Amino acid sequence: MTDATPWSPQRISFNRNDGLPKYIAIARAVASAVAEEELRAGELLPSQKELAESFGVTVMTVRQAVQTLIEQGILRTEQGKGTYVCSRPYRLEMGPLASFAAQIAASGRTLRTELLGYAAVEVSPLEQRRMSLPTPEAFELVRLRFVDDVPLVLQTSLLPPAIAAELDVELLRTRSLYGMLWHDLGIRIDRATETVRATSLDAESAALLGRAEGEAALLCARLTHSADGRAVVDDRALTAGDSVVVAAERRSSEPGLEFKLAAGYPGLR
Repeated sequence: MTDATPWSPQRISFNRNDGLPKYIAIARAVASAVAEEELRAGELLPSQKELAESFGVTVMTVRQAVQTLIEQGILRTEQGKGTYVCSRPYRLEMGPLASFAAQIAASGRTLRTELLGYAAVEVSPLEQRRMSLPTPEAFELVRLRFVDDVPLVLQTSLLPPAIAAELDVELLRTRSLYGMLWHDLGIRIDRATETVRATSLDAESAALLGRAEGEAALLCARLTHSADGRAVVDDRALTAGDSVVVAAERRSSEPGLEFKLAAGYPGLR
């Protein structure tokens, strides 16, 4: 959610005599105010004209400062509404395999889940092959995951019908799917193949995530296998592009992230 009341530029001052271009000085001053939480996530900036008048600079200078902060992920724009302070992105660690609930708990933040729907569905031939299903039938559940009461992830999960039939799906409002697979069904999660790619939000997804249609987003696809080699969950997790950063600690002596060109990339043969 965003605050419709703009903050006063009088709260921010910058050094005009430090030898820096004025737009950089303004950008640094605003970034410092955000870091110190003098400006909070979701706050609306005044118009560029108002900012220029307050800082005593030209509109072009303010425009350069704002663009610099947008590129740094500190500010964001919503067409027809204005410029806002970005929420601090959630750090998604590409480390040991864990449920989203476990990752949030480890970060000290609060997770809440809305169960938007679940049903038996007919899947595509590609999804059938990915999960090694005997027929093009699977069980789909859709959840909206809130972190600190802010909608962060729209998650769609496919499960084999035989596994879904043994789950009390309603309990997923308060419990982890991985936890239920292990504690309720005795299925131990062993490994997963995960890809993250850039996309954009459609109208429905944007509305659920409280964002604007067409905003940049990240789509994480994870195919999870049990210890006996079965594909048990095929996940799609969609989040706004400025809400999450993907992070990994990498060592020269260990395998790291693998980069692959997407199919259809220009020049790919």
